This record gives sequence, structure tokens and C-alpha cells, in this order.
Amino acid sequence: MLKMKCPVCAGEVPRTLLRSKNFRCPICKEPLRVREFSPLLGIPLAACSYSLTFVIAQQMGLRGYGLLIVTIFIGCGASFLVAAVMGGLLGWVFCLPVPLQRDPGPGFDDGGILHIESPPRPPKSP
Repeated sequence: MLKMKCPVCAGEVPRTLLRSKNFRCPICKEPLRVREFSPLLGIPLAACSYSLTFVIAQQMGLRGYGLLIVTIFIGCGASFLVAAVMGGLLGWVFCLPVPLQRDPGPGFDDGGILHIESPPRPPKSP
């Protein structure tokens, strides 16, 4: 099994620390977290699952709107199945380590909705 390494000091990080969302490196004490899933990986997985669903449904004899409906609805579920199989292969069979990244802390913008606030106004006089 490949070892997880700290991106800061390249020290070995035990897998037991993955139970919490944020944790510290046991060597350099840098705050770390597991890198989030990239949406760019979802596009090829979805294309693979929809293509696979289309070919299987067409070979079963579906044509026209039936083929379209089955491809859309079954393909959505098949994309989760393909993602689970690929994740299982990468994580369990090939034992690839979980990618880690530095945790920027609570003040970091995580890509959520930005809020624009008006500047502070002076108090009204009576």
C-alpha cells in the first residue's frame, strides 16, 4: 500500500487521521485536508456511462424515443455505478494514496456564493 505524504514536508501521514475533515501533519504540524473531487473527472465518467448505456440499450433492440429516454434516465444511474467502480479500482485494488492539500483555514473562501455588503454608514443624527 502506498503511503500518504504531507504536501509541505513530504512526511508520512497515517490513514487514521482521515477520520476528521481537517487534521494536522504529525511531523510539521501543518493543517491538512483531503483534496476535493475535481469536476473535470466527472465529465469523462459521465460520457463513458451514457455511451455504455446507449450501446447496451441499442443492442437490446430499443429505437427512437424509447432509446433516448432509457439512455437519459438509466445513464444517470450508470454514471454513479461507473464512478463507484473506478473509485474502487483506484483506491482498493491499486491502493493509490489519498491526495492531500494544505488547509487554508476558516477565513478562506471555498467557492461559495459571494456576498456584497454595502459600506458602513455613519449613524443618523437626531
